[in-house]
Amino acid sequence: MDELLYTVWLSLACTPGSETFIKLLNKFNNSFGIYSATPEAIASCISSKSKDYNSLTDKSTKKAEEILNFCKSKKVGILTYFDKNYPDSLKNIKNPPVLLYYRGVLPDFNNNFFVSVVGTRRNSDYGRKNTFKISSDIAKAGATVVSGMAIGIDGVALAGALAAGRSTVAVIGSGIDVCYPPQHKRLAREIVKEGCVFTEYAPGTRPLKHNFPKRNRIISALSSATVVMEGDERSGSLITARCAFEQGRKVYAFPGNVGNRGSEASNLLIKNGAALITSADDIIRDFDKISPSKLNPHLLSKHSLLNMNEVLCEFEVSCVAPSDDIFRTTRKKKKSENREASVSSSDNVNSSSKKNEVISTLNPSCASLYNKIPENSDCSIDRLVDVEHNLRDVMQGILKLEILGVVTMLPGDRVKRNQ
Repeated sequence: MDELLYTVWLSLACTPGSETFIKLLNKFNNSFGIYSATPEAIASCISSKSKDYNSLTDKSTKKAEEILNFCKSKKVGILTYFDKNYPDSLKNIKNPPVLLYYRGVLPDFNNNFFVSVVGTRRNSDYGRKNTFKISSDIAKAGATVVSGMAIGIDGVALAGALAAGRSTVAVIGSGIDVCYPPQHKRLAREIVKEGCVFTEYAPGTRPLKHNFPKRNRIISALSSATVVMEGDERSGSLITARCAFEQGRKVYAFPGNVGNRGSEASNLLIKNGAALITSADDIIRDFDKISPSKLNPHLLSKHSLLNMNEVLCEFEVSCVAPSDDIFRTTRKKKKSENREASVSSSDNVNSSSKKNEVISTLNPSCASLYNKIPENSDCSIDRLVDVEHNLRDVMQGILKLEILGVVTMLPGDRVKRNQ
């Protein structure tokens, strides 16, 4: 059996988004070493009570063989962690995928400039127009746009880049043979002509809800910058922004009207230290000195000749146009949301069990910061600054905690725990 077979087997055994793979790799060096490890040796790296442990001690390669045969017959590429073309930016995060299935043309991940553009499915005309303009402009300047291919902002961002004549990268939360959303089959076909569609999920995997937050870490890791265009306070784009912060990437947010639900995510990020973006020039200006050979601002035209509606129609991009009150904050709607939140504990980040679960996953720096905030009262940001956390660390940490829903920023640079 060759190394690729063992790597596919390993990808099936390790839960996506977990650190199991890296823990094992640090001890056993390669896929075959992990495959050959005894149950006792595996238990020295991960808990013997975990789901991954049970999968790793099952040495059957039947499923892996079926996947390899499928990929060969359907011309699906497999990019493994051990491949020279695997992105360095992805390899260096704490929980990289064992492999990526892909269709299309692999870009040069280690020598090109990538920007992730993300946002809500329930987008507004304001969000669509600005997403299209920024994505097409940054693509014209030489960047490769990365997004999730979802309905709404993601699809618009990819279409904008394609319309500018540039390749794009879409990272999906299902198997490579499962186009989700199905409305974007035409868009996917256009992407793979010169760019690619990626996923860490095995062929046949359905687009389950919990797949997408794990997928978001890949979107942010592939890029030097992540741009959040539009979304409410529960938008998945905030998860992508959190991942970008944790990975040391630059985060940008496009401002919106105060009081509009669709502007909550961006405005929250800006309030907590994300860079405000109003045009592609903002990214180019920040990165031109760092990567002068990768971006060419002279390729930008002052006035775009692209017609957004024509492009979205051509690529069959689905945009869920919200009714007038989707982004309107009214007392009646807030009461309705509160009732829904109290009924659905799984969606309520402030519920006791959910909050404890979130807190248990904090990195040491954020956990230390959270523990310094009084349980039953607010405190000033200055109080949290010490030898362990300088002001910048505190502000970035508070932003992550607020995105996770465990703290709230108050007027006067104060913060409190959410109960």
